[in-house]
Amino acid sequence: MRLADVGMIAADTSRSRAYLQALVRNNFLPNYVLVLGSTDGKIMPGQIGESQRDLVTPEISGPDGCWSEARFDLTKSIIGSLADVNVPYDACASQDINDPSVVEEIRRRPESVFIYSGFGGSLLRKGVLETGKRFLHVHGGYLPAFKGSTTNYYSLLTENALGASSLFLTSDIDSGPVLVRRKFPPPEDRRAIDHIYDSGARAKVLIETIRNYVKCGDWEFELPNNIGGETYYIIHPVLKHIAILEKGCGAQCE
Repeated sequence: MRLADVGMIAADTSRSRAYLQALVRNNFLPNYVLVLGSTDGKIMPGQIGESQRDLVTPEISGPDGCWSEARFDLTKSIIGSLADVNVPYDACASQDINDPSVVEEIRRRPESVFIYSGFGGSLLRKGVLETGKRFLHVHGGYLPAFKGSTTNYYSLLTENALGASSLFLTSDIDSGPVLVRRKFPPPEDRRAIDHIYDSGARAKVLIETIRNYVKCGDWEFELPNNIGGETYYIIHPVLKHIAILEKGCGAQCE
């Protein structure tokens, strides 16, 4: 089905590829997609590099109910996925959602909600947030406890679990109202978290969020007041390595 009031803004990252393939697989097609610009061969945050090509098709572990959306083709571009289902799209020159030309393109679109999946680390600024649109983002962490960057590695160290939470973005980092939040058990191959399991967890929460919207005809919130919690910054490589090496029983799929 085509979601008439829902568009998407996407950079061609692992996460965006997981999102689009999950949306297609579950028959929830965005009405339109704005594809953020070419990287001219440069590896941008969220894109897979040559040293990680061996993680493209890992053996997905864990209960199928948890990792159903982690089974995606990481080699397939978002343009390829869009072409398969004839979803209209525009490819803009800029990589930056805050570029005035991109902001104007968003403003003129009829859709009121956009799924946002830009390059890692990009924040929406005042101009974008004042377009009158709402931006649906899936954060890689369980809110409100884990806000900020690389939070799933911190949650692995403290709770031995991954998290994902869908929310509408505001000017405060990861502090908008939360629609759906879920916890996931740690995967067997933790080296594949960045591109496979984090993307798969977020895609699963996205699909649940869209399914609830279609069923109810409106956006319903699990956590309208997303206050408190801790804001984290990019994890130190040593701590990240410890989180990857750590083993043990973690949270069940919630």
